[in-house]
Amino acid sequence: LLYYYLKEQLNITIKEELMFCTLICCMDGRFIHLANEYIRKNYIYTYVDTITDAGPVSKIVNEKYLHDVEDKIVLISINKHKSDHIFVAGHSDCAGCPIDDDKQKQYIKEAVEIIHRDLNNVRTTGFFIYINGEIEIINDL
Repeated sequence: LLYYYLKEQLNITIKEELMFCTLICCMDGRFIHLANEYIRKNYIYTYVDTITDAGPVSKIVNEKYLHDVEDKIVLISINKHKSDHIFVAGHSDCAGCPIDDDKQKQYIKEAVEIIHRDLNNVRTTGFFIYINGEIEIINDL
């Protein structure tokens, strides 16, 4: 919001390279747009590098997913686009991680902790999206 105020009201230009963040979320089309819109509305980012897979939070927690595959993509976002914030999102009724909402939230919390441990200079936030579109922040490191 501050970005848009400065840009429109004060005619100040902010470097685009400072406007990227990274989102790791499920591929479910019901939720991707909600996650992107939430980030753009509530944080200063213009561009959201979106990395999708079926139920990625369970893979980050249980399969060392970031070390095997996604770390290369995440690092491209951080190094090339200068992303300084990684968001991890999970949601209700996930086919890729078919567990109850409370367990899904626990996986989000653990995934954020793992990512923040490995990339401690990058802010990391986890959130959960309910079937009705409501979003709950799980943790912010």
